[in-house]
Amino acid sequence: MDSGEVIVTIRLIESTDFEAVLSLSGNVISRDEITSSNSGEPVSFCFVAEAESKVVGFNLAHCLYVGIPLYKICVIQGIVVDDKYRRLGIGEKLVEAVYKQCADCGINTVRALVEESDVRLQQFIEYVGFQRSSVSNYDRPVFCKTAGF
Repeated sequence: MDSGEVIVTIRLIESTDFEAVLSLSGNVISRDEITSSNSGEPVSFCFVAEAESKVVGFNLAHCLYVGIPLYKICVIQGIVVDDKYRRLGIGEKLVEAVYKQCADCGINTVRALVEESDVRLQQFIEYVGFQRSSVSNYDRPVFCKTAGF
């Protein structure tokens, strides 16, 4: 698709977008995960991209306090853009919307979580201005009784 043909609008996510976001994600996220991204926050950091009267992209992000002493950051958990609308700058516009919202709220750090093996996403994240952090992330699996373990 040619970027000259498509007008893209970036706006805050609304509850009426949830079905489109779930569908666009391939239903790998749940409605609860969407709504919990900003639970307790007075300002949302989740945006959708609209083109041709439909949602063609979205990001999920939330704020949290990290470190000692504590400081507030915004974490982008994911960015999804419909395959037909990729390479039109939509992902970059979604990141910029988060960045602007953080600047308006006095948040000095935006962190993007990227799988170590996802080279394409790493290249995109670096292209939009992120750099590797001095923070290393370590995970430890939890075996929940409710999950059948």
